[in-house]
Amino acid sequence: MDDNRIIAIRKRDLCMASQAFADLMLKTKNLLNDDARINPSIYRSYSSAELEECSVEKIKLACNDSPFDANEVRLISGQRFPDIIAEKYYGIEVKMTKKDHWTSVGGSIVESTRDKFVEDIYVLFAKMGGSYPEFLCRPYQEVMSDITVTHSPRYLIDMQLGDGQTIFDKMNVSYDDLRTDPYSIDKVRDYYRQKAVENNKQQMPWWITTENSDEGKSMNVSLWNSLSFDERKRLKAMCMILFPEAMNPKGDKKKYNQTTLWLCSYKQIVMPNVRDLYTAGGQITHIDGEKLEIKLPQIINQIVSFSDYIKEMLENPSMELIMLIQDYNPSLLSGKTMWDEWLKICSEYIKCYNVDLESLIILKPRFTFSR
Repeated sequence: MDDNRIIAIRKRDLCMASQAFADLMLKTKNLLNDDARINPSIYRSYSSAELEECSVEKIKLACNDSPFDANEVRLISGQRFPDIIAEKYYGIEVKMTKKDHWTSVGGSIVESTRDKFVEDIYVLFAKMGGSYPEFLCRPYQEVMSDITVTHSPRYLIDMQLGDGQTIFDKMNVSYDDLRTDPYSIDKVRDYYRQKAVENNKQQMPWWITTENSDEGKSMNVSLWNSLSFDERKRLKAMCMILFPEAMNPKGDKKKYNQTTLWLCSYKQIVMPNVRDLYTAGGQITHIDGEKLEIKLPQIINQIVSFSDYIKEMLENPSMELIMLIQDYNPSLLSGKTMWDEWLKICSEYIKCYNVDLESLIILKPRFTFSR
């Protein structure tokens, strides 16, 4: 008789044991659906904790005529992941929504509270909205559609997800490889950063760049005008290096998007009007007292004023700056020096004004501005 128990089956054939677990979960799902059809109001009244207890009861019933021992089905919710463990190696994570859809937020991608013995996990999902309560049950790794961030990166569950559509398919990594990787968050960040690049960087989750810097990240969001002068100067220079499109006088309003997103996501800094970084101060009307026929944009003054500081940063870059350049402005790495490439980009932006930018940077003339 013991040869037919799940532990004995595992020793002989892991695939057969996994199939036995799948059969157990299918039977559990059917028991729950049958009961929910008869008692919909009771199921809709359940709290999460009550639903977990109900699920344990049905799993134990499903153990009849199966290799699983009902006495080895335990509820451990609130202590570890997953919520329910059966026969040491099998887990069930119970999810519920009061709405009429099959999606929910799942567990942390790190799974730091995962029971060390559990190998196979199923999601038992209760949808209480709609005409009647309904249950679905699928392997955990088959229903993780994406990753979201609350206080830490967490999976998004979609119980109707099709084949090849999981986050693991998108990242080209298996669930087990990702969950056991000590650098799992770094891998997820890399994936979302690459997605941001492919989408013209119009997305920048706040947690995607943490590994680029050795400095700790503030838990608070700061306003730009609350920073010290030196910090504002350093950050403005970094923005000019990483997102030079913001310095294009002819660019559209979207040219400031990446600067805004980066300050918020990477530095937790809110700049209400990033445009002011480049345009505040008026247009240039005179150079060394000589009136210009055509006024020049303020950005030329900003480039000249910051040129020495930026040149020093690019000629002696920190590891943080190098990694950020690799992510956001890799074209700087394609030329002889990063400074030459940056100057080339700036010169291209203002060539329509017939200004020798390099000479202005060397001579540092006196500018007069319109009011």
